[in-house]
Amino acid sequence: MRLFFFGTLMDPDLFALVIGRPMAALAVQPASLLGLQRRKVKGESYPILTPQPDGHVDGLLVEGFTDAEMDRMRFFESDDYTLQPVTVALADGARLDAQIYASAGVLEDAGEPWHLEAWQATEKPRTLMHHEAYMSLYGKMSSQEAASRWPEVKAQANRRYAEARAERHFAERRRPR
Repeated sequence: MRLFFFGTLMDPDLFALVIGRPMAALAVQPASLLGLQRRKVKGESYPILTPQPDGHVDGLLVEGFTDAEMDRMRFFESDDYTLQPVTVALADGARLDAQIYASAGVLEDAGEPWHLEAWQATEKPRTLMHHEAYMSLYGKMSSQEAASRWPEVKAQANRRYAEARAERHFAERRRPR
């Protein structure tokens, strides 16, 4: 299956955490979608796509997934996203059919654009903690059960993240200058 990634899964670290192997182990190439824009999901740090007539969303086209990796992806995306067919444009102008995980209609647009670089600079460490905890539920419960625990998983990961930041801060203050 050929998947187009437009959000947090373009990040190699999160991709490896979710899929279980490095992105570099698969066939990856830049691609884009036309007629859409990336928007931040209300209350979250990840994006959805919304229609925009002159929109253009750059992302990554990835091929070579195993059935087990697709199962991990379905678990990660939960019922908030569904697979939908799209046509992506490659840098050379060629068009290819692919699939995206698009919003299933339950996620709300926060009213602001989403950018990978901004997410990596501000949200990535916390998000990695969120999804490390979430993916630890894979194989132990259904996607629906795990998704119902998302607020709890996220809150626990946020506490661990705050504790780790505080420990680093105090360790740096104690370090001789």
